[in-house]
Amino acid sequence: MSQLNDEQQRQLVSELVAAAKRFAPDWTTHSSSDPGITLLELLAWLCEVIDYRLDRPSDSKTDLLKHLIAKLLAMCPGTCTTSDLTRPRFFNGQLLTAADFQAEQDYFRKMMRRHNRCFHGTGIVTGLRVTTDSSSSTKDKPVITVSPGCAIGADGQDLSVCEALRCVLRARGSAGYVILQYFERAIDPVPTPAGPPEFSRIEEGAAVAFEEKPLGQGVAIARLKRKSGRWTLDRRFHPRRVKVAS
Repeated sequence: MSQLNDEQQRQLVSELVAAAKRFAPDWTTHSSSDPGITLLELLAWLCEVIDYRLDRPSDSKTDLLKHLIAKLLAMCPGTCTTSDLTRPRFFNGQLLTAADFQAEQDYFRKMMRRHNRCFHGTGIVTGLRVTTDSSSSTKDKPVITVSPGCAIGADGQDLSVCEALRCVLRARGSAGYVILQYFERAIDPVPTPAGPPEFSRIEEGAAVAFEEKPLGQGVAIARLKRKSGRWTLDRRFHPRRVKVAS
């Protein structure tokens, strides 16, 4: 009868340890002399005995143990197995690449956006008052000014306007929404050992657009309508606001 090879055994023990740590997060000693490891080895031995009596091939053993591990994880209260949050794990001697550092940034950015969505919601936090300049507006290009302020987008992204922003919008139709959305661009190119220069920084900010419907991840901060050839604010539109605890 075929046996589990050393690599399969090491992988299964590693997965068993990870599953057990969900129940005991304070368990940090994973040496071979630790009683917790002994219990896991005993569980693996019992599974080996069961498989021996059933005369299963090694692949079936692996499937059985992974099934037991999945059951352990499912028993953990509050466990969310569909989370898209995965952070890098660093260790001594590891070869790191740009992708590893990018994954670290992505993790904390996702955490921040999730925190904003869950604890604050979506909408204007403060400021972002929109005014129109009818004297400078043309038929298809309304001119607006957005006051300083900040908001939280539908995806949880922080949107900030640090100083008054004057914009000329491209309008289609006779009405639409002023949308504040996330914007980034690569800056500061630096030479590389081989190949063309690479940008070394990413500048983040907020951009203003004009849309017929408030779709996407941005925040609708005003609604404009054209009447008698002039663009004015729709006073009946009230932008969504974030409730900030006092």
